[in-house]
Amino acid sequence: MEITMRPMTLDEAWQCISNCYVMYHRDLKKCGYSCWPFIPKPMFESFNTPNLSEQEIKLCHDKFVGIYNRNVSCLNRFDDIFESYIKPKLEDAINKFLVPLLPSWNATMPEKLDILCTFGRGASYNRKDEQHAIIDFRMSRYPDDKNVVLNTLFHEFVHMLIEKPIIQKYKVPQDLKERIVELICYEFIKAPVRSMFADSFANAYITPETIKSDLPGTVEKMMADYIS
Repeated sequence: MEITMRPMTLDEAWQCISNCYVMYHRDLKKCGYSCWPFIPKPMFESFNTPNLSEQEIKLCHDKFVGIYNRNVSCLNRFDDIFESYIKPKLEDAINKFLVPLLPSWNATMPEKLDILCTFGRGASYNRKDEQHAIIDFRMSRYPDDKNVVLNTLFHEFVHMLIEKPIIQKYKVPQDLKERIVELICYEFIKAPVRSMFADSFANAYITPETIKSDLPGTVEKMMADYIS
C-alpha cells in the first residue's frame, strides 16, 4: 500500500470543515463531543451554531480564506517525522496486526492511503473506493509527539477497514463504534483510550480474543443484545 501525506488545498480544507459541521450537529454533539477539534479557533462560535444561513456560511468561508492563507505553512510541520518515523511505523503496524485479520473481518486493504493535513485536532476517514482511502488529519493543534500522531492515524485506519463490513452492516452507533476501535488500537499498539467511552456496552463483547477470532460475529451478537 502506498501512503502519502500533504496539506489540503484551500477548497479541500473548507470542504472538510463543511462536512465536519454537518456531522457534528447531526451525530457527534449528542455523543458528548466539543466543537473545538473541528475548526480553527477564530471560527468556534460560528461552527457551534446550528443551521447557519447561506449568508452566515459565506462570512465563515471568507474568514477561513484569510486564516488558511496566513497559516498554511503549519500544515507541513510533521513532514520530516512522517517520512522518518510515522510512515514506517504505521506500515509496520498495519502489516503486522491488521493484514492477518482481513479475512476474518471481511475487510479489504486499499492500494493507496492519502493523509491530508488541515486545521484543528483529530482526524476522520473516507474510503473513496476499494483501492483508495483518505484520512483527513486535523493536525495544527497537535503536540510535537510523533507517537500521538501515529496513534491517531492507526485509529482512523482501523475505522476505515471495519466501517463497511462491520459498522454499517450491523448499524453500530457512534459511541459503540468509537469504543470498538479504541479497544482494537489498545490491543495492538497500546494507544490510550478516552474516558468519555470508558463505560461502554461494548466492553463485555470486544476482547482481545474476539478481536482476533470473530469480530463481525461478536459485533452482530452485541448489537442484537443492545437493541433487545
